[in-house]
Amino acid sequence: MIHMEDSPESQNDDVNIKADNSGSDYTTRVARSTDAEAICGLFRKVFKEEMTLAHWRWKYERDLSRAIVVYRDKQLVAHYGGVGTRILLEGKTSTAIQVTDLMVDPQVRNAVRSNSPFYLSAKKFLESFVGFDKPFLLGYGFPSGRAMDLSEKLGLFTPVGNMWEARWPVKQDQYLDVKNLLTLDKNNFHSYEKTINSLWKKFSHHFSNHYICDKNADYFKWRFLLHPSKKYSIHIVPGRLTKVPKAIFVLRHDQNKKSMLMDILCSSLDLEKIIKLALGMSAHKGSSQVITWHSDSFKKVFSVLSSVQEPLAIKIPANIGSVGPDPELQKNKWWFMPGDTDYL
Repeated sequence: MIHMEDSPESQNDDVNIKADNSGSDYTTRVARSTDAEAICGLFRKVFKEEMTLAHWRWKYERDLSRAIVVYRDKQLVAHYGGVGTRILLEGKTSTAIQVTDLMVDPQVRNAVRSNSPFYLSAKKFLESFVGFDKPFLLGYGFPSGRAMDLSEKLGLFTPVGNMWEARWPVKQDQYLDVKNLLTLDKNNFHSYEKTINSLWKKFSHHFSNHYICDKNADYFKWRFLLHPSKKYSIHIVPGRLTKVPKAIFVLRHDQNKKSMLMDILCSSLDLEKIIKLALGMSAHKGSSQVITWHSDSFKKVFSVLSSVQEPLAIKIPANIGSVGPDPELQKNKWWFMPGDTDYL
């Protein structure tokens, strides 16, 4: 992102708006690298959690990342970010951006639409980056209920689907031997990049009627291998006879005895076996349960092994804050898993 937003042209794209009767102005503009520390500070203030500079760089120092900031005088009061990706849109290559890190300083929250820092940042983000003839055709995300409600009220997004959780119990003596799995790390990942790209090419053919984010080797490397704070285990599954890799899956093992299936590339015919392998790996880690998230149109796919499925309080949004594709055409189209989020 930095090489674009630090250019002189982008620095002239500031919008000054009268904030209130005190005489202070809001300045709304594209984020720059010099905003990083202020953004991390606002994250801490809003979410009561740390965003390190390393995490900010991982997320936003990418060609496909974008962000809008709102300042009042020299104080950062709002941020609206996005992590972009290439997608397959019913088999055709396109682009989309996941909205992330929606933040407003509690001291300036107000209900006045035209003066709201949230509205100013969101509207500029969508009008600058999302829609026809923009860098990203579609906008999406995994918003909290409050953020979704606010986005609907302000005419920014509308729901086009829902996220679900699937769960399987881990029984220590029930699942397949996992000794033949290949585990990828920073030392051997490069050797398997062509394998991952081949698996992605085969997997993507199943989505001629749906939308899916690009899950090639670059994605697996950035999202899981290079994450600055979370640890994931990446496994390639060799064929039983040919030993030719037939699947890849990613797990995150937590201290609360739960493992999360983050992502998977495999044939639908092999999904039950891959879930069993995920359960077996989780058993080795001492987990008592494996969970995953999926978009609602794939409930049947994840019903294998008698999973327990429940809806999450997370709606899948579609952009209506700028001119773009009809949201009606996007309903129940997305394939999403936990790896598609920026925070799990």
